Amino acid sequence: MEIHCQKEDLLKGVQLAQNAISPRSTLPVLANILFEATPEGLRLSSTDLEVGIRCHVKADVKSRGVTTVPARTIGEFLRTLDDGREVSLKMSDGNKMEIRSGRDRCSLACLPKDDYPVLPEFNLEKAIALNHGLVREMIRKTIFSVSTDETRYVLNGVNFLMENGKITLIATDGRRLAFIQRTLPDKKSVVGAIIPTKALNELARVLSAEEKGADVLMGFTENQVTFQYKTIVIISRLVEGNFPSFDQVIPKSHDIQLKIKSRQLLQATQRAAVGTMDRGGSVRFSLSTGRLQISASAQGRIEVESEIEVDYNGDPFAIAFNPTYLVDVFKSLEADEVLLELSTPLNPGVIRPVGDDNYKYVVMPMQVT
Repeated sequence: MEIHCQKEDLLKGVQLAQNAISPRSTLPVLANILFEATPEGLRLSSTDLEVGIRCHVKADVKSRGVTTVPARTIGEFLRTLDDGREVSLKMSDGNKMEIRSGRDRCSLACLPKDDYPVLPEFNLEKAIALNHGLVREMIRKTIFSVSTDETRYVLNGVNFLMENGKITLIATDGRRLAFIQRTLPDKKSVVGAIIPTKALNELARVLSAEEKGADVLMGFTENQVTFQYKTIVIISRLVEGNFPSFDQVIPKSHDIQLKIKSRQLLQATQRAAVGTMDRGGSVRFSLSTGRLQISASAQGRIEVESEIEVDYNGDPFAIAFNPTYLVDVFKSLEADEVLLELSTPLNPGVIRPVGDDNYKYVVMPMQVT
């Protein structure tokens, strides 16, 4: 194997492939990236046996070959090189790769490809095409609600539904729920699957670097999902199990509805949560005529209050929330104004962007103190 390429191109590919590698893997070969030199260029693949990533690097391939290269080491070496450099990669002594750039050289012991898992090829025939901006928006506005509790495995992913020209994503950790639905020109595709958080995070990372781009192609099998964006492929196992019913969780009515500037509400919540955000504390929302007071205290050492003018003429009302749950959603929404819908201090609140009835964020209250 002998390859010549630009440092920036190779480093970008290596960094992308590294995202699929688990630092906890007990198999040495899974700490490596599969390098395949083909007539079309250099193909990189990586996996942690749950999620796999494949990408192409523009390269001048002098001779073909396949090996697996330690991901962390090659990434660290490439990062130290100046931009604009050409890099050459050449196998020597059977299992060593020599990387040269100018007067700099790095020799890496590689592992043979025989023990490396084979990532399936993407079948384009049954692929579903989705606008990349739509996919990016829907992931960004739901994924922060996914549970990280591994004992509730079915909640460790986003529920992905397609039917009757609608695409719906739902995520919940049992204390909050994010729901988004959009219309599609595709009226025929029917999909119901729970996609793991890691796969969607990797897809969102790829899409976030592109303001305009090609469609995202999706393909499903019984237990896998594959995404292809340009020359990048992400393959993931699906979460097994049945996602809980979410319709009954979303309140159908409310007694109080407040229209508030998103940025104003975000900043007031962040101010009130100073010193409490990382301690599991709550922020208290207190309503009285014409004003919303947002306040919090931490163990008698910190007390913060912030006040917002609102259109409210009802009886005094107070409810408390986990500030992290509020900050997460306010940061993800792009709307200038949001609707905050409340009923009682014990019932969940709902946050919606003004003008978007197809996004709902449901958050359980905490005990008012």
